[in-house]
Order: sequence, then C-alpha cells, then structure tokens
Amino acid sequence: MPFISVHTTKKLAKEERDAVKSILGKEISVLPNKREEVLMVEFIGGTDMYFGGEEKENCAFVEVRMFRSAPFDAKKAYTELIFRTLEEILGLQEGEIYVTYVELSSWGTKGSLKE
Repeated sequence: MPFISVHTTKKLAKEERDAVKSILGKEISVLPNKREEVLMVEFIGGTDMYFGGEEKENCAFVEVRMFRSAPFDAKKAYTELIFRTLEEILGLQEGEIYVTYVELSSWGTKGSLKE
C-alpha cells in the first residue's frame, strides 16, 4: 500500500483534491507493484510553510511512502508526473514543489507486519 501525503499552502477545493488524487492514483503503477486499489492519499491544504527562513505563499511538499524500494527511473517518472499534476491543477510552479520518497522494509497491514 503506497501512501502519498500532499502538504500545501494552498486551500484546496474538493474538485482539486479529487483531480490530483485521480491522476496520482491512475499513474501509481509506474512504480513496480503499486496499484491504485491500495493507494492511500492524504491532503493537508492551507498550511503555513517556510523555506529558507521565509514564509511561502505558494509551496507544496509531497511525500511518497511505500513498502520496498523502486528503481530510480520509475521514481523519476512518477516525480515528474507529480510536478506536472500540481502545476496544472493547483497552479504551482516547479520551484515551489518538493517531492521525497520513503522506502520501507516493513509495513503493517491487515492485522500483521510484512517484511
């Protein structure tokens, strides 16, 4: 189960959240063994964010957590999709978007821990 957390200074309308979620979900399969059917997405909009000691008016931080690692090329392709999606739907510029991956060796689900 991949988990994507989108933090942004922008207050998001339901339509914007749904559009971002739909694209990120549809394209999650670019990462090996990841499927939209088990993707969890969190949105935290309208939050205060600072970069370089200054408060940012437009900024987003996206964290993709997943069980096991994925090849660099797959993560690069998905990262570029995230950038395009947030640019097109939320109007953010690429210099206002930051993306990171957390690849975990264990993951708890369905009452137990997998490794």
